[in-house]
Amino acid sequence: MRGRQERDEGAPLFVERRSQLVTLERIYHQCIAGKGGTSLIAGPVGSGKTELLEIFAEQLSDQGATILEAVGSPRECDQAFGILQQLFAGLRDHAERARTRHLLSDSASHLTGVGDDRDAQFLRNHANQELWAMVRRLSMRAPVAIIVDDLQYADLASLQSLLYFSGRLRSARVVIICTRTDLPSPAGDERAVLITELLRRPRFHLLRTGPLTVDGVREMLAERIGVPVGPGLAESWHRVTGGSPFLLRALAEDNGSAGLALAQRLSEPVAGDEFAKAALACAYRGDRRLLDAARCLAVLAESGSFVLLPRLIGEVEAIAAAIVLALTEAGILDGERYRHPAARAAVLGEFGTADCAELHRRVADLLYADDRRPDRIAVHLVAAGSVREPWALEILLASAREALQRDDPEFAAKCLRTAEPAVSTAKEQLALAILRIHVESRSNPDNITESVVTVLDAVRAGRVAVDQMIGLLNPLLWQGCAGAATAILERIEQADAVLDDRCSADLTSIRAWMRSTHPGLLTGAGLLGEPSGGARARIVANRSVRGPALLADVLEIGPTEHTVPTAEWLLQTTRLSGASLPSIVSALLALVHADRVDLAERWCVSLLRESAARGAVTWQAMLTTTRAEIAIRRGDMVAARRDGLAALELIPRQAWGVALGIVVSRVLTAATALGDWQIAGDCLIQLPDAVFDTRYGVQFLYSRGRRLLAGDRLRAALDDLSTCGRLMGEWGIDQPTFLPWRADAVAVLLRLGRERQAAELAAEQLDRTNPGQPRAYGIALRTVAATERDPGPRRDILLRAIESLENAPDRMELAYTLADLSEAQVLLGEPRRARRTAQRATRLAEELSLEPLLHRLDIGRRPVESAQPVRSVGPADGDSDVLSAAERRVVILAAGGRTNREIAAELYITVSTVEQHLTRVYRKLRVKGRGDLAAYLHGGGFARRSVEVELRPGTGGPDLGRRGAA
Repeated sequence: MRGRQERDEGAPLFVERRSQLVTLERIYHQCIAGKGGTSLIAGPVGSGKTELLEIFAEQLSDQGATILEAVGSPRECDQAFGILQQLFAGLRDHAERARTRHLLSDSASHLTGVGDDRDAQFLRNHANQELWAMVRRLSMRAPVAIIVDDLQYADLASLQSLLYFSGRLRSARVVIICTRTDLPSPAGDERAVLITELLRRPRFHLLRTGPLTVDGVREMLAERIGVPVGPGLAESWHRVTGGSPFLLRALAEDNGSAGLALAQRLSEPVAGDEFAKAALACAYRGDRRLLDAARCLAVLAESGSFVLLPRLIGEVEAIAAAIVLALTEAGILDGERYRHPAARAAVLGEFGTADCAELHRRVADLLYADDRRPDRIAVHLVAAGSVREPWALEILLASAREALQRDDPEFAAKCLRTAEPAVSTAKEQLALAILRIHVESRSNPDNITESVVTVLDAVRAGRVAVDQMIGLLNPLLWQGCAGAATAILERIEQADAVLDDRCSADLTSIRAWMRSTHPGLLTGAGLLGEPSGGARARIVANRSVRGPALLADVLEIGPTEHTVPTAEWLLQTTRLSGASLPSIVSALLALVHADRVDLAERWCVSLLRESAARGAVTWQAMLTTTRAEIAIRRGDMVAARRDGLAALELIPRQAWGVALGIVVSRVLTAATALGDWQIAGDCLIQLPDAVFDTRYGVQFLYSRGRRLLAGDRLRAALDDLSTCGRLMGEWGIDQPTFLPWRADAVAVLLRLGRERQAAELAAEQLDRTNPGQPRAYGIALRTVAATERDPGPRRDILLRAIESLENAPDRMELAYTLADLSEAQVLLGEPRRARRTAQRATRLAEELSLEPLLHRLDIGRRPVESAQPVRSVGPADGDSDVLSAAERRVVILAAGGRTNREIAAELYITVSTVEQHLTRVYRKLRVKGRGDLAAYLHGGGFARRSVEVELRPGTGGPDLGRRGAA
């Protein structure tokens, strides 16, 4: 029988089956005493019925019993006396075996030719009497065990004979033991009636072998690997197999001993080929209806439309439910869904491609007739691969729109590809082109060129509705198709007088979004007419307008007392969706520019969790970029770099469109601050020209300017920063709370020796801020301090800057301002205060991993001698004397009359290091000794000029882009 090979291979036995075996042994002992009986082992497919039967049969054989055994088969269930022929074919006596074969063959041949039921009954009774007499003669020598596996497939004549035998077991040393798989019976099934009749016989015993419990799985795994198994592993294996012993053994084969040990550590098994084959075998072991249902459920899983199962398999609901229950108890299903994708894949893989496609079409037809939900129907149309139904095109286009709303551009693209062959008219072609722009702009923008041409021709011909034109502006602008967007805007403005309330409100929404993202495009655009009362009501009710409008106001006039409460209200009352995402991100950025990064971060984390739970990858990418911006405003450049890089990995780079500028700029800003020159160099990429018509472009210019400044490419840095400032001014968004570009431009100008211009720019920066903007105001004060020659006033201004920054979230700006103050205090002869200030700056720099600042502060992380040179530019001739930050501090103290030992004690370095610094300084400045150093300082040397640490990493990277970076 089946199972012996499995047992010989050492599979664990008797797990949660010992009680059944004990019952069988008790029944056999009664049989020996002349009290025979009938036992039926029932259970689902793969539950170990055959295995239990064979184990018991072997025990009986070892005890000298005569074993007569047979196996039912669906292929032989119509062969009269087929089971009896198997039973008596094992007789040892040749004469008895021949006589029995002749009796059964003769009876079977006469039985098929008899038309009268009484005659048929006479023939069966005659055969049964002869056979029972033979069994009784056998039982006189030794107890007889009649064993039939898969009784549900026994032929009717054999079943009637077994019924005949079971009625005569009370005083016989004969036991009948059968197995039956739990399967639903069709109405009027005579075989099921006979088996039920068998259950009513005296001395009948029913034994069940259900799925293993979690504890049973744990015991089975422990026996296999020889060590105790944790509950987590047992639960995961039970979850995959449903406790089916058959599937458990297959899963164990896939994992092997080493794999089981690994799985125990991971608490998760690996389902491979053996598991897949076993799952498919379970579907085949039932009758044809189980296999058909398994295939249908695998297809229905695409849309979850399991209610269609009865109609697909042609059964009433009760039978369909019983079939699902049988597959569930077999470990394949959990309810109506597959427990593991490997099982579903195996069933679908065995199903022919054409048959599978046809089944998907049947499901689509039924769904269309029932509820007409496009999302459910389209899943099956896409899976079918082609469409024939006249209604399919409309369904596919509608489903593509819904897929975009739930951030699933991949499925939307599949819908369009499936729909394309069904397009036949110019109107349908235009509808497909419009949708393709929406879809491909977020997944494969290189494919939208042809569609854009088709749509623009239709726009010029007046064949595109105003609401469709308004809807196209966002995807076109997202992918940098500014020319096409401008043409559509012009066409809409021509139709402004006839806009209905909905279109007027939608156009106001898109222009509010453009104010915050593409302000340059609106500077030359015409003015809209005043919205109607109905349009104004829609605008007020539409929160998707309020977010971009709020951010645009912040960019144009700076944060006000209304910014934070408005942003919070929007976040509290707006449900996350594809349409609302720009408004939500705008509200988060408004909080950031208002220095409420604590609120922004709390909301951003919550929204990211929701996006991940809903599988919306594009939403996750945009919100992760926003979290990188929040981290930058906190001064946490490590988190900003991590989030920026993570955002780039979430969606393809081409899918970012013009927003690629913002995510790259966030990484570039963070990497520059951390001294991660490799990643910073990788960010110096060639961006499309369209990026520089957006807010994202000026942010990239600003970040690149700071990177160039760190690499001592001063003129290129000034070019980028100036271009950034010019564009912000032209667009009316020149707010230091957005980008304090003047602060970095001042640093460049001071390094170039253009002090008067630097001072003017610093004063302008300060004029544009106020104490109510603590971060921007503190940065502006620090910038003014850098232009102040006298260390006294410089110190005072820096103290005001620190006071402001301590009320701001940006710890990096605070660390740099503290470093500036420490240097000013050194110049003022306040070494103890300078030391305390430098120590505080160092602690912040260490916490934030700001390697360039740590280098400048000259802590023990790197040898003082390895510090890269600083450049001090003379006021007149522009020649440079190169000193390191450490050398500069030694020179200042030496010129002030300190001894080498005093200098070493104050700077926490050795006397030998002081001597080495002075030796190099004398050579660089071409002076002879300390007296010359004092004369050099009094004569306007570096002590009076802005001197900053300059790291000299390789700038690397490809072309720097269209604007700036000469």
